[in-house]
Amino acid sequence: MKKLGGMVGQFIAACIGIVIFGAIPSLFFTVGTEEGPLAMFFKTVKSILYSLVHYDELTIMMRGTEYKLYPLILEGALYSLTLILGALILAYITSILLTIGTMQFPKWLREKMKFLILFLESLPDILVVLVLQLVIIVLYKKTDFLLMKVVTVGDSQALLLPIICLALLPTIQLYRITVHLFEEELFKDYVLLGRAKGLHHTFLLVVHVFRNTAISLFFNLKKTIWFMLSTLVVVELLFGIFGITYYLTTYMAPEVFTFILLFLFVPIFVFYHIVKMIIERTIKGGEQSHD
Repeated sequence: MKKLGGMVGQFIAACIGIVIFGAIPSLFFTVGTEEGPLAMFFKTVKSILYSLVHYDELTIMMRGTEYKLYPLILEGALYSLTLILGALILAYITSILLTIGTMQFPKWLREKMKFLILFLESLPDILVVLVLQLVIIVLYKKTDFLLMKVVTVGDSQALLLPIICLALLPTIQLYRITVHLFEEELFKDYVLLGRAKGLHHTFLLVVHVFRNTAISLFFNLKKTIWFMLSTLVVVELLFGIFGITYYLTTYMAPEVFTFILLFLFVPIFVFYHIVKMIIERTIKGGEQSHD
């Protein structure tokens, strides 16, 4: 119950923060009005809160025609959330598999790989996306075989390549963190005891070390998700995707902007905490069964 209360408190605080963030620009746009910055700010907050309650009244202009934001935004939001979820799962699984493989190498080679990871992590996301698109196009020209769609056109949506592009840099980040966590665990007593009992190195990594680092790694996903959102803007732009970032960067009215931010935040928040609860219960159950 205490954890649930803390989660609800975090959710409310985050929503309040988003509303305030959406209203902040009004502090700087008071030219031509009789109201001061603070009065304009609170007026905007009131307008945002009203719009969130009466979200079905929010409208946007698109190609000279007025549309209701909801349910128009649903398709774009689902597309963007699919990309984020797919990229997150891909990055998480790939980073763990790479780490387990890396831990089979001698220490000197792992140090070399860490240096390479630092270099790859510094690459700009726009460069990574453009290079991958170029590789797919070159392969298509050489072999007449389109490995993956490189752009969204009409109803033909690119999905796999955007997910890979979105997952690349987060995979590198999580891989670096996972290697560090695994190396710390290898010096703990339970690993040394397992080695003394003759347990295989890979078995120790997969069954014991991974279980004890899973929570720490998952907590790092929070930072990775926010990093992904900045990359998502680039990915959707370069792939011609009319996802949620299109609405975020095109329609800047405080009420619309705040609604879209919350529309993106809420499912990510809920998904994160549900998975967190599942992992915690799974690990506790595993520890009890081992006891």
